[in-house]
Amino acid sequence: MDATRELSENCPVIYVTGFGPFAAHPENASQVAVELLKEEKLEEDLGVKLVTETLRVEYDYVKNTVPFRWKELKPKLVVHVGVSGMAETLTLEQLAHNHEYSRPDNCGLIPLNGCCCPEGDQMLQSILRMDLVSSCLNKMTHLKLPCAKSTDPGRFLCDFVYYLSLNEDRTRSAFIHIPPLSKSSAKDTAAAIAAAIKEMYRQVLENDLEEDLQQEVAL
Repeated sequence: MDATRELSENCPVIYVTGFGPFAAHPENASQVAVELLKEEKLEEDLGVKLVTETLRVEYDYVKNTVPFRWKELKPKLVVHVGVSGMAETLTLEQLAHNHEYSRPDNCGLIPLNGCCCPEGDQMLQSILRMDLVSSCLNKMTHLKLPCAKSTDPGRFLCDFVYYLSLNEDRTRSAFIHIPPLSKSSAKDTAAAIAAAIKEMYRQVLENDLEEDLQQEVAL
């Protein structure tokens, strides 16, 4: 086995997803921007393995895929990215909802009873502080896309996939809404996403360290 590949496989995993085409977005900005993340040197800068994937805009596909990726990859951080026609900024979602999914997906389907996880809480919130990430990014003068926190991910696949990941681990899950390509270039958006990922990853490491210290004290 190649030594570089072996090192990469032993590194913590950051799993990032975008979505494929749907409705008014035949070219989904989230797919394009996420595909450009490899050029942002996240692996080198953070010492991680970056795994990216384009998800189909289908509830069943997402519900089958995302929990499997958590088990397969055991990621240190999961960041889902989706496009919003209303977005003017890099928008960091703080929470996700379990019910009221009534908008049909690309297959014309909705979840049973409009619900993501039948036994789940009504709402789940990420432990990651999106306000702190937003504040940090807005001080970075090299970024061309401003950043804001949100608590309304929209009751479609973006909200749905975020809830699934929060249901797996609220300490290392995030969702980012981005503007369409007509409002922000894929390159500028990818740079802003990469900056957000770095700040989120820093929080994850700090939270993990604090948890480890607490466990040591308990022993």
